[in-house]
Amino acid sequence: MSRAILLLALLIGAHSFHIKEKPNSKNHQDITSIAILRATANICKNADGNFVTPKQLNPKTLAMACKKDAFKSNFEAGIKTIISHNVNTDLKHPFTAMMHFDGESFLDGKNLIIKGMEKITELLNQQKFEDARQTLGTIMHTLQDFYSHSNWIELGNTEPCTALINLEENIPNPADENTDTCDNTAPDTNTGAKLLDTVIQNKILTSGYFGKTKKPGKCSHGGPLDFTTGFRKSWNGINKDAIDASHGLLHHKAADVAIAATVQLLEKIWKSNNDANYFRLVGLHQDKPKGSRFSIFSSKSRVSDASEQKIENAVA
Repeated sequence: MSRAILLLALLIGAHSFHIKEKPNSKNHQDITSIAILRATANICKNADGNFVTPKQLNPKTLAMACKKDAFKSNFEAGIKTIISHNVNTDLKHPFTAMMHFDGESFLDGKNLIIKGMEKITELLNQQKFEDARQTLGTIMHTLQDFYSHSNWIELGNTEPCTALINLEENIPNPADENTDTCDNTAPDTNTGAKLLDTVIQNKILTSGYFGKTKKPGKCSHGGPLDFTTGFRKSWNGINKDAIDASHGLLHHKAADVAIAATVQLLEKIWKSNNDANYFRLVGLHQDKPKGSRFSIFSSKSRVSDASEQKIENAVA
């Protein structure tokens, strides 16, 4: 395995809900798959009053419940294609802050999501479904990263930040560039970086910086390839990408809210369009998606084998 590939593996595993499967953690593949299944079940229920949610929710059982059994393999392909574009955001743009809500880039990140939603509607109207899936995967990634990279969960929130998908809503109380947010002198207590008491008390929204440098007093993302933490202080961050991350004790809460937020995103896209375009977007249609499938090293794209059971358990 080349050094470049090894570095790539470290990088994409150090800056987001992990791509490679980690024990007792959810990554972008899991979050995306679960959200698509939940949102699609809701939309099928809205379309058919007799719809019954399967006890084991996966692409095959859901396609059957939605009376689209003939399209189950296309549905699987659609989910995998969207996942591929989601994951590629880390591969193509690891240091673009707004694509990960790094460095308090809240307005830029929201603008990316809002414009992406508008673009998806435009592409669906033009019947450009492959391009729409690519855009959807990209903005899903950004939206999901908000919950892992910001302190939304640390502030006690258990529901999504709806301002990220609604143009008319303001993001609540984001930190300005001169507001200190983390105690960079705190010792390692195996719990990651320490947010300042004033940040928690005043519910100030912040996110970690990732890369080479940051302004003193700000929070770091954390991890072995985040040099903003300081020498031998990779623990000193606030990300919740996995259970062994800096703030990994909050990983499952962050992942669960990211799933709920992704469901909200999908349902908003559906409401801005129609049933037919939504179903074709996710692959529940006679035309099979032609996009790429994500694979890195020996890892398969999700919705298969043991991962399918993992997703079924999470959805149930």
